[in-house]
Amino acid sequence: MAKIEIENFFYDLLHCKNKIISTFDKWDTKYEEDERGSLVAGIRDCKDAELITLLVNIQKMASGYEQIKDLMDQAEQAQVDEAMVEDDPDDEDF
Repeated sequence: MAKIEIENFFYDLLHCKNKIISTFDKWDTKYEEDERGSLVAGIRDCKDAELITLLVNIQKMASGYEQIKDLMDQAEQAQVDEAMVEDDPDDEDF
């Protein structure tokens, strides 16, 4: 069974996801009838500080997913290394 450790950046991912979805939900409500679409209208009409916060949260989320990918690659490599050691013909007694 694989060992799972909770990393600090997991909490950041959840926080960023919630902030991003909250912003998008607000835009969906506010710009529901806008012909540009709620996402485009929201981005075009939001204040600079709000847009910067949104982009920072998206960047943090992307960074977190990159860290998850690295952890998965390390875990997979550890499994491959373990399998290679178990199948090593030099360890067999003749």
